[in-house]
Amino acid sequence: MFKNYHFFFILVITLIFLYFGEADIKKDCRKESKVSWAALKKMKAGDMEQDDQNLKCYLKCFMTKHGILDKNAEVDVQKALRHLPRSMQDSTKKLFNKCKSIQNEDPCEKAYQLVKCYVEFHPEVLQTVPFL
Repeated sequence: MFKNYHFFFILVITLIFLYFGEADIKKDCRKESKVSWAALKKMKAGDMEQDDQNLKCYLKCFMTKHGILDKNAEVDVQKALRHLPRSMQDSTKKLFNKCKSIQNEDPCEKAYQLVKCYVEFHPEVLQTVPFL
């Protein structure tokens, strides 16, 4: 009986840590990029035509801290897939490989173009990935 409580306690602590760790990444990236709430909300609503450098740098920060982008703004497809619901992973692997070929010297712009490329084919990702 004690083992079950011990396991449950560890599971709850782990989930709380993951939840607040995610919140810290978003908070840190909002602070670092100085992105506005308005820009984030527009993006979440599907507005991918914003020319907002702060939003672009927020996406770069978010993706880098999650391991999706490396320091050279290159995509790690396997890590990117882990952040999507399992039901979307198989169908999007080819799309990630297509989108990762986007080239841009500005890492913030590249991150934005990667997200824009993906959202063009799977706009539902804006509702499933917790950007805000």
